[in-house]
Amino acid sequence: MLLGEITSPDLPRHAADRHVIVPVGALEPHGPHLPLASDTMISEHFAHLLADDVNGVVAPSINYGVPTTPSRLGGTFPGVIAISGTTFTALVTEILDSLVDAGFRRLIMVNSAIDNQPFLQEAARLVTRRSPDARIMIVHWWDVVGEDFRNALAEETGVARHNDHHAGTVESSLVFHISPQAARPELLAADGSEEQPRRIAYDVYPQPADTTTSSGIVYTAACASSELGKRVADQVARELAAAVRREFATLRPQ
Repeated sequence: MLLGEITSPDLPRHAADRHVIVPVGALEPHGPHLPLASDTMISEHFAHLLADDVNGVVAPSINYGVPTTPSRLGGTFPGVIAISGTTFTALVTEILDSLVDAGFRRLIMVNSAIDNQPFLQEAARLVTRRSPDARIMIVHWWDVVGEDFRNALAEETGVARHNDHHAGTVESSLVFHISPQAARPELLAADGSEEQPRRIAYDVYPQPADTTTSSGIVYTAACASSELGKRVADQVARELAAAVRREFATLRPQ
């Protein structure tokens, strides 16, 4: 069920006993083979699956996130359409406050852009401090895949987990599965010969030249596939629904 399709008179009834799920994404480069809205597409996909599984309502997506650091993107490329952390926090806080005012007490944010994380946490902290009877869950899809599953996947593909992040094998596979019409897998190097920039575990401004790429592919995506994406999506959907049931089990309808 979509929040935007509910009428005003019907809203209190739905809010009283349903989860409301807010997909959170970003608009930013993901190499030549994935669309700018990859993060939002992934969040929306899991939000709708979750809504079907736990009797939820899907709110309109938050499509703009905070800017991802250039080192994660492999350099500076067209398509970073972002807002500041201050603006993002205020936006999310006011949306959550409005959902609470509408009667929702079970709020879930499904996020797919890692740099959004601290700002989502700050918004949830502010809202629950004002409305302690509300419960807010923030889920980043990569955190619920499961350690055993990810380790087995790394062994199967030969792509170590430290080589599989932004626009890498798993994320690329998810988008190939979720939105094949928007993906361009033919633009990947079939032999896995993507550039290998120097990777740093900190940020430097301006970005050092040897940490940049010409394509925006920092991590290998050569073995990404729609079939692999479906397996990951199915695993995430199961684990996400289980986590939601676990965390909201003690919260009773109003």
